[in-house]
Amino acid sequence: MVQARIRYEEGSYNGEVNGSKVPEGAGVFEYRGDDDDGRLCYDGEWKNKAAHGYGTMKWQNGDRYEGDWAEGLRHGKGKYTSKPTGGKYEGEYKNDLKEGKGKYAFSNGDWYEGDWKEGLRHGQGVYVWKEKNEKYEGTWVAGVKEGTGVFTYASGDVFTGPYVAGNRHGMGELVKEDGEIRTENYKEGKLVNFNITKEKDAQNPLLKENR
Repeated sequence: MVQARIRYEEGSYNGEVNGSKVPEGAGVFEYRGDDDDGRLCYDGEWKNKAAHGYGTMKWQNGDRYEGDWAEGLRHGKGKYTSKPTGGKYEGEYKNDLKEGKGKYAFSNGDWYEGDWKEGLRHGQGVYVWKEKNEKYEGTWVAGVKEGTGVFTYASGDVFTGPYVAGNRHGMGELVKEDGEIRTENYKEGKLVNFNITKEKDAQNPLLKENR
């Protein structure tokens, strides 16, 4: 490959080019600064004047992506760090969006790991709220809890049941840390009623013998 330095309307390129003087191979593109997508610099592999292969893109706001590219789009596996929000994603991409398996860690310590589709949580996944010490494990659709899920409280109590549009909706079961089991009926996230199907375990062994 031939090395060349080429100036374009959107910025300048320094790196390998093909016989038609089009960026192909390894090279660095420095954007002008008024780029519509806020891009600052791309350092990596090229094909037909587009990021293709492995490379690192940096944006003016401090965001950074390192990973696979295809025809100018994030496609494959990569790591994305958002400087304004402090969020970090590591996983799979398709057509510039999170898709496949991946983990997103929020700046407050919360995290989600599981399936993604078109940039949203979609499929099976686990979401952990660090400060509350709570966890949801189950099905997601277009970014919200939808389908059967298991919610674990900080106390150790575990709720298993249906979710609709992010809220509990329908009949579920709560297994408490003290041994009590309830069937709970929810409507749009609000507990309507419940029945105790198993009493909590007696704390005193003498009481167990006398029951």
